[in-house]
Amino acid sequence: MIEIPALAMIIGVAAFAITGVIAGARQDANIFTVVILGVVTAVGGGTVRDVLLEVPIFWTEAFTLIWVAIAASCIAFFFAKHVITRLARTFLYADAIGVAFFTIAAIDKTLLLGHTATVAVTMGFVTACMGGVVRDLLTGTPPLIIASEDLFVTPAVVGGVLYAVLLKTMPAYVDIWAIVAIGFIIAFRIYAIRTSLQYPSKLRMHF
Repeated sequence: MIEIPALAMIIGVAAFAITGVIAGARQDANIFTVVILGVVTAVGGGTVRDVLLEVPIFWTEAFTLIWVAIAASCIAFFFAKHVITRLARTFLYADAIGVAFFTIAAIDKTLLLGHTATVAVTMGFVTACMGGVVRDLLTGTPPLIIASEDLFVTPAVVGGVLYAVLLKTMPAYVDIWAIVAIGFIIAFRIYAIRTSLQYPSKLRMHF
């Protein structure tokens, strides 16, 4: 099983927090509200996962991650107009890195607890998207996972399934498969961002 590198963890948490700040900026929120949104977005998915798995919540054992989220939120608050909007796509790329590492780490954590691969992939999905869902609900906007036509969390789900299948068929190469799955999720998500990739029209509901 793979451990998330500290730098990747920090990048992921900070990127998630900044997406919370951007959502708050659209609501003309104050700095306190922005920090709350940033922290909730950064750790919400992992928190929901750990509650469902009935294990200690991850940030209670690594509280530094909360400080990272707070710091990223404060920095984004003061520089949002000048920097964040210009680097929006860059932060989407950073978000993709965080999603990839957190998804695979969540699958590993769930499998180590003795759950099935299906449950593990589900927990990977929860970790990747629930922080954003809570953020959108708090800001009164339709959750991006539902409202967006882009492939928002599909790369995480497909990458998680790929990882689970590789582990099942060739478990001796677990570390290699983790790297392959992380790389796949990052590449898939970045490709979707750059090309505005969407599901075919026949797979989308229209009225």
